[in-house]
Amino acid sequence: MNENVVNEVIQKPRKSRAKKIIIIIAVVLIVLFIALLIFIPYSIMPMFLGQRYEQQQFNSLDYGIPSERITLVTDDSLHLAAWRTRAEDSRGTIIILSGIQNPSVTAFFGYAKMFADHGWDSLLIEMRARGESEGKEIGLGMTEWRDVKAGVDFLRADKEVRDLPVVALGTSMGGSTVINAAKELPEVNGVISISAFSSWADAFVSNMEMSGMPKAIGIMDIPFINTYLGFHFGFDALKYSPEKSITKLGERPILMMHSTGDTQIPYEHFEKLLNKAKKHHIDVTTFIRQGNEHFVCYEQYSEAPSQDTEFSQAILDFLAVKFP
Repeated sequence: MNENVVNEVIQKPRKSRAKKIIIIIAVVLIVLFIALLIFIPYSIMPMFLGQRYEQQQFNSLDYGIPSERITLVTDDSLHLAAWRTRAEDSRGTIIILSGIQNPSVTAFFGYAKMFADHGWDSLLIEMRARGESEGKEIGLGMTEWRDVKAGVDFLRADKEVRDLPVVALGTSMGGSTVINAAKELPEVNGVISISAFSSWADAFVSNMEMSGMPKAIGIMDIPFINTYLGFHFGFDALKYSPEKSITKLGERPILMMHSTGDTQIPYEHFEKLLNKAKKHHIDVTTFIRQGNEHFVCYEQYSEAPSQDTEFSQAILDFLAVKFP
């Protein structure tokens, strides 16, 4: 037999084995990578879910305004702590929510005082699984819209204010929640969203990126994050995502506020929501603050936001123009 033919016969099995080995290695690496993507949400998400948050409570009188402690009942039978403040000759009610963990909504009595001075009642709602409110776990804004509904139902049962405007204001996860609530509740006449995330999956990816994970891996993990949330809350809950909900506001106005250097909810979330709003011709007003101010209001004025004149005037102008 020709020597070249012999060598070719020997090399073919070797090439075939090498190709099989490469394919096996590639398959194993792909499987391991997918396993990593699945593992990430299943290892980290329990840090946010399945627990309550206890919070320091504040007294409204320390902020210069009396309040009435009330209890709201949600459609899913949770009792929520809430506080109502009143203005003379009310123009309407501002529903106020805090964020994912801290502070308690009672830290926003300074906002209620500012609103009362300008003719607005406030209804401060401690969302589920926080402080004095019932609930076993937070819902990442996907269940808390029901807490806003409980507040709206309470106001609509009050003959004195039932025909007056209702504006929902929230910060951080509360900012995302009020957008989701407006999607479901036509009784919410306007929204003030401060430092909202565009979706929980986006917020998860942002936090992983800030922890050192390559953003590309985080983006590829989004389907697995949503799958986890779907199994946990029910896949119907996935529709309560601010980037989807904001497109359903119709003619109702929204004031979106964010800081450019926010290290908790990066500015790109604001840009994503703003682009969605503009694309769907939503009546959107914006206030952008330079620096890392997650609450947008400067920290030294958190107890008296009216002293942060740029911040407070943006809110008060929005209310005066949209609800004259």
